Amino acid sequence: MTSKNTPPVSSPTPLQACDLVVFTAHPDDAELCCGGLLILSAEQGWRTAVVDLTRGELGTLGTPELRAQESEAASRILGLSARRNLGLPDGRLFDTDENRRLIVRTIRELRPRLVIAPPSEDHHPDHLATSELVRRSFYLCGIGKYLPELEPWRPRGLLTYTGSQPVIPQLVVDISAVIDRRMQAVRCYRSQFHQPANPRPAESSPVRIAAPYFLDTIEGRLAYFGSLIGVSYGEAYSGELPLPVTDLVRLFEKEPWKNP
Repeated sequence: MTSKNTPPVSSPTPLQACDLVVFTAHPDDAELCCGGLLILSAEQGWRTAVVDLTRGELGTLGTPELRAQESEAASRILGLSARRNLGLPDGRLFDTDENRRLIVRTIRELRPRLVIAPPSEDHHPDHLATSELVRRSFYLCGIGKYLPELEPWRPRGLLTYTGSQPVIPQLVVDISAVIDRRMQAVRCYRSQFHQPANPRPAESSPVRIAAPYFLDTIEGRLAYFGSLIGVSYGEAYSGELPLPVTDLVRLFEKEPWKNP
């Protein structure tokens, strides 16, 4: 349920259609998990958006206000057309009718062709809750009698990005050309990552994201997924339905391990 004492970081973005919308639980999730796709999509002329459900106010490091500033800087690097924060309570995300209505309203306003959500298996309960909430709201977006004050809109596809758990992805996007900018967007969240000048979190309460080697593991994972398709770096995505293809030969046009 929405907390009356927790306002959104910013007012809703004015009504303007976006082609690709990524839903996340916290500011920095999109950068960590699908920043390459967002940069590539913007370069290809698609309008992109990120919708963060919470302000990340329960985070051990930083503050919601600082995270909002970092999010704004990262959004510029990603080339986003819009970014919203729904101001839901961090650590208390649930699949409720009220929250479904909020997700449906957001999708109908942004009118994306493609929606991307967190995976259904992850270490963080907010990630799991966001995945379930978006998945269950997805169908309701096209039902006219549900929130009848807004025109129905059903996106053409719903995919999940890869989180902290091992997966066999349905597709891998080659992000080799934008890996440096992708990691630059990630590093905008300085408050969340290890900084030699900053005091370490208490040993009794270690923070995974603040480990000195955490960003190396992110790049390592991207390199692994890239290796599956014969490129330097890749981002992995999955869906519940088969992907539509009309030209199977062209799908395999690129030679693995060959520079473009």
